[in-house]
Amino acid sequence: MSHISKIELVIDNLECLQRACSFLGFKFIKNQKTYKWYGRVVNPEQHPLPEGITQDQLGLCDHAIVIPDADYEVGVVRKGEKYILLTDFWDSKLRLRIGENGGRMKQAYTIERVKLEARKKNYRVTEFKTEVGIRLVLAA
Repeated sequence: MSHISKIELVIDNLECLQRACSFLGFKFIKNQKTYKWYGRVVNPEQHPLPEGITQDQLGLCDHAIVIPDADYEVGVVRKGEKYILLTDFWDSKLRLRIGENGGRMKQAYTIERVKLEARKKNYRVTEFKTEVGIRLVLAA
């Protein structure tokens, strides 16, 4: 069974998304207009389409993210001035690499946004890897 899900993350900076992908070992493909997924909707009553997305739009994107060893990809879809991420979580390898509900992707993007905003305010950013994740230290 397959269905498309929206990763609940609003992307407003593609450069940060690209850096997050690089950090995670993913490949951001600029201007790729389709992303790989199962190819058809299964049980739409049980798994409704993401809000604002029609069946005809599935598989279409502005950019894509390739996950090593995964069969499917993540579509980066422009919605107004921002982007959303769509993917088919049926691919267990993809789900494992980006985390439950895209959790690893969300964290990596958020780290990159925090670093960007801190640098804009002339803070020095030091990043440490810890046993449980990443620690950012901001200094004036």
